[in-house]
Amino acid sequence: MPDEVDIHALQQATVWDDSERKLGVVGQVHEDPVTGAITWITVGLGLADSREKFVPIAGARIEPHDVFVAYSHDTIKDSPSPAASEGLTPEEEAELRRYYGTEA
Repeated sequence: MPDEVDIHALQQATVWDDSERKLGVVGQVHEDPVTGAITWITVGLGLADSREKFVPIAGARIEPHDVFVAYSHDTIKDSPSPAASEGLTPEEEAELRRYYGTEA
């Protein structure tokens, strides 16, 4: 992932899983409150699961209108589901980091 990713370029980009399966569009972009680096995006996976899922941006390949994340559809589907509209508490972020194996 490029060091300098424009938050506006990510908004409304199409999200693809690690097998290039279309997941949906980026719903929200979340930045680290300390560094300002983009750390998470959210994506809705469809009508059956109306809650947006958080996906780490680490390891993603970003193109002008697409984001190719490093995780499978099933991994994302089964991830913890904090409310995206509320932002992430430190506890929720820690749970997501453990789940995705991105603990610092």
